[in-house]
Amino acid sequence: MKGVCESERRSEGVMPPLRQGSGTVNRLALYASVAVVIQILALSVWVVRFYVLEDWTAPMVGFDFAVFWSASRVALEHGAASVFSMQLLQPIEVALWHEVNYAPWPYPPTFLLAVLPFGFMPFGKALALYSTLGTCVYGLVVARIARRIDSALRPFLIAFPGVFVALGLGQNSLFTVGAAGAALLLLEADSMLAGVCIAMLAVKPQFGVLFPLALLCGRYWKELAVSASLTLVFVGATVQLLGFDAWEAFASYLPQFNRMAVEHGGDSMWIGMPTVFAFSRSVGMPVKLAYLVHGFVAAPAVVIMAWLWAKRARFELRATAFVVATLMVQPYIMFYDLAWLILPMVFLMRDGKVLAFSRAEWVVLVAAWCAPVQGVLAGYIGHYLQIVPVVLLALLAMVVRRHFMTSEGQAAFSRAWL
Repeated sequence: MKGVCESERRSEGVMPPLRQGSGTVNRLALYASVAVVIQILALSVWVVRFYVLEDWTAPMVGFDFAVFWSASRVALEHGAASVFSMQLLQPIEVALWHEVNYAPWPYPPTFLLAVLPFGFMPFGKALALYSTLGTCVYGLVVARIARRIDSALRPFLIAFPGVFVALGLGQNSLFTVGAAGAALLLLEADSMLAGVCIAMLAVKPQFGVLFPLALLCGRYWKELAVSASLTLVFVGATVQLLGFDAWEAFASYLPQFNRMAVEHGGDSMWIGMPTVFAFSRSVGMPVKLAYLVHGFVAAPAVVIMAWLWAKRARFELRATAFVVATLMVQPYIMFYDLAWLILPMVFLMRDGKVLAFSRAEWVVLVAAWCAPVQGVLAGYIGHYLQIVPVVLLALLAMVVRRHFMTSEGQAAFSRAWL
């Protein structure tokens, strides 16, 4: 293994691991500290302007959480199936936003059940609790994964802007990142808890869609059975507590939302959607062709992910491939979902102890770090500037390369072709 790393450094300019006290580390820590301060100041200023000074022209921290809270209030007052009603949802949203607008509720009853308790609280307290819980879940899981990386790299992770984007909008991505990261960590240690974490992704099921395939290819039979059973229990609980009509209303509304917001969302939606499908639609491709192009890119990513899990590649590479494929397979994700990029960054940094990063790989990691900010800027500028599809492809190529650059991967390659 050592010979492989040294050979790579000589032949391809692989950078040695960062060490405490080096100029590079000091600069990285400085840049990260500045980034954190800027993001905290921006959030603080927006909170004070909107909630304290009542400046309704300021960005509203928790804009999307207002939709979650409004839906929980509608569900408590009119029943869970009523959350899809514009007539009931919009007045509550307008009262919170202080502007005439409307954002629909496109989520399944599993997520409604998760946010329903917040409807019993005033909005301000609910937002504070929701943001605190999301930060804690995210922070604890990422910190646990990052225990094996060099401490010199941790400021880079702490300053990751995907967290502040999610907090600024009040989105649920910090919770889903925590659930997915914890599930991956627990696969080898506690099948029951791993199954619980996978089942929790039912709140946003598109982010758990590849877990059954990964578990099947990796031969995690117990974990597959536990997660499937608990997901059914979770869904059953929603039927019992919210009523079957909530699922009927969701099934009826979802195709409408897909046509309205995804397939024909226009610049107002596609600008913030970092997917191959959204890019294809933004350049004028018809819907069917855009789906075809998206599938042409997503399918190989899923195949590579499944192959790495079937081959029992290093855990860090399997975990990275899973997250990357999960993001690539989605025709519809938004820039606030890019908080998920923290997982491939952390897992790959752990893998850096096996094989040092090349300069090109550092460029990919920095691009992944910048992706959430770039997604926000695209919305402000008003043009589709998303780099995420390219970043995801680069991350996947990075995983494959690192697999074959180890002695184990080289042996597998030789057996396959000789």
